[in-house]
Amino acid sequence: MILKSVLLVVCCIASLAFSSDRSEDVELQMVTSAEWADIIRQNGKLLVVFYKETGCPSCEETIELVTTLHGDPELDQDLLLGKSTDLTLAADLGIYSFPTMVYLRESSIVIYDGKPTVEGIFEWLELSRSKVTQHLHDDSFEHLTQASTGATTGDWLVAFYQEKCKNILPIMESIGVRIRQKTNVAVVDYSSNKVLADRFSIKKCPEIILFKQGKMYRYEIPRIDQASLKSFVDVWHKNSKAETVLPPKSKFDHLTESIAILLKSQLQGKNRSLVIGGLSAVIGFFGIVVIFCCCRSSGGKHKME
Repeated sequence: MILKSVLLVVCCIASLAFSSDRSEDVELQMVTSAEWADIIRQNGKLLVVFYKETGCPSCEETIELVTTLHGDPELDQDLLLGKSTDLTLAADLGIYSFPTMVYLRESSIVIYDGKPTVEGIFEWLELSRSKVTQHLHDDSFEHLTQASTGATTGDWLVAFYQEKCKNILPIMESIGVRIRQKTNVAVVDYSSNKVLADRFSIKKCPEIILFKQGKMYRYEIPRIDQASLKSFVDVWHKNSKAETVLPPKSKFDHLTESIAILLKSQLQGKNRSLVIGGLSAVIGFFGIVVIFCCCRSSGGKHKME
């Protein structure tokens, strides 16, 4: 009996030791640009820590923390855990400080903005399960946002961007996860949506605007990060100039504007004298028509008297 007890204790100790050794042997998958592209093509999910190999104690701590998540039943079984020192990939994603934790899903990323804890990571992953950022266009913007009426769809934080400043996209998705309960988040590629670029006088890349109850507030803070954007949405927008959101231009407005632009370009070109002559003739013609109509009207009154 004593022998059986001793053997049982030995087995338990060996089992624990083996289990401990196995957890220590677990390492995060190293992720390169090529592997990142493969995961996107496969529409996979990945939690990755971008880090520096030397001179970064917090990097080592974060990697150890994420490593402990291996095999946790609360994680999605198809979620890969990885780490990366690929600075080119990090820069493409707008990441310049380390360590930074990124969650890739649905070919879109969310950047972790909290203190690295197991509880914080699980809460963040749950909030980030699905995309929150909407892509708006010339034809859909007013219908979805109702920006000029301040109606029922709520407040909207919108980033206007082009290819050269597309690093704003993961930042918008990341802030969208945190404010999704009270503010909609959207992006507009204004290189292909000229009507919106003209309507809101977009001059820089990116241009971020908060649309709130028929007013618009431009984000003028030099630093663009999640904490600053959240502060802007919550309170800081009150320090910005409130602009009235103009309604979309009608087709007639666009037509007259196009004519005005055409005339202006012609007046500044080599056909300036011909254009001035033509305009003078048109104005003279309408002047004669007005005088003729007035005379007829006046003559008719005299006959009646």
